[in-house]
Amino acid sequence: MRSISFPNMFSKTQTNLSYDYNATLQNLKMLLWSQKGELFGDPYFGTGIKKYMADQNDSLLRDILVDNIYTAIAMFMPQLYLTRKDINITSERNKVIVKIKAMNRVDYTTNLYNIILLQSES
Repeated sequence: MRSISFPNMFSKTQTNLSYDYNATLQNLKMLLWSQKGELFGDPYFGTGIKKYMADQNDSLLRDILVDNIYTAIAMFMPQLYLTRKDINITSERNKVIVKIKAMNRVDYTTNLYNIILLQSES
């Protein structure tokens, strides 16, 4: 799998690309950090989880977040195979981290992706 590198997309003479694991991780970050309606041309791309970040931390909120993440990955990243149980959201001091265990259907490797959803300054 290939993807355009972000934020260093261009060098002097070429477009910078990411490959395999790094490309998938970068695409997951873009999907999770995007709000629905932000991507011009596809109003359904994204998760919409930022609106829940100020809500009370409880099991219901975690279920809502996991559902949003699972639905977005199933819809926009068909190269990944995962179940709802493969998504785990944890909080450590000033960070909210999502851990996603998924099988890549391109090369049939199972990887663990750790993505920081929210990090406050302290």
